[in-house]
Amino acid sequence: MISFARVNSDQWDDEPTFISNTTDITLAPPIFSPYHHFDFSEGYVYAPRPAEPYQPVSKPHLAVFLTNGTGASNAVTGGYIHPGEIGSEVTAMDAFWFNAFSVYLGCDNAGPDVCRFEISGYTFTGFSEDEVLAYQQNATTSPCPSRKNCQLEQVIFPSEIKGLSGLQIRAFVGEEQRIWFMDNLELGWYNTSCAAGLQRAQAPRR
Repeated sequence: MISFARVNSDQWDDEPTFISNTTDITLAPPIFSPYHHFDFSEGYVYAPRPAEPYQPVSKPHLAVFLTNGTGASNAVTGGYIHPGEIGSEVTAMDAFWFNAFSVYLGCDNAGPDVCRFEISGYTFTGFSEDEVLAYQQNATTSPCPSRKNCQLEQVIFPSEIKGLSGLQIRAFVGEEQRIWFMDNLELGWYNTSCAAGLQRAQAPRR
């Protein structure tokens, strides 16, 4: 689920409608872009039950990032978005920039080491067509030894994570990148003016 403007909403759980009988998480349905004014890098999927080891915070879906050939580096894909990034659909307009408050995370990690999440915030400066790294933090989550019925852990972002055009998350155990799981990403619009709200309302909301 993604929550906007700090108001609860089932926006990760509203689409797509699908029936998945597979237990192979790599065959799970993708999170299509754009989605609610946001672009998702390649690798984001809806976790199929009963394949995922983590319980969603808000049922029925949680998101998964599949770390593979597309997520193994920090190079941009498609010319503008980093692996593991959720970005503004219109990076050059501050009506579509956002603030980040918190998220629930877990990764494919049976232990004994913790999983380290590298969380990067990007901004659009207007002086180039590229995003600029504006903020970075690390967070850790506990191992999930049973890989079954595990609980996602909340990560709180500091107040300075605001005015973002993109938010990238990557997970590591040691130096190895891992598949990771996410739910209840809490965001808010950076520009809350009536004019910005009208811009968003007039843009297609998929």
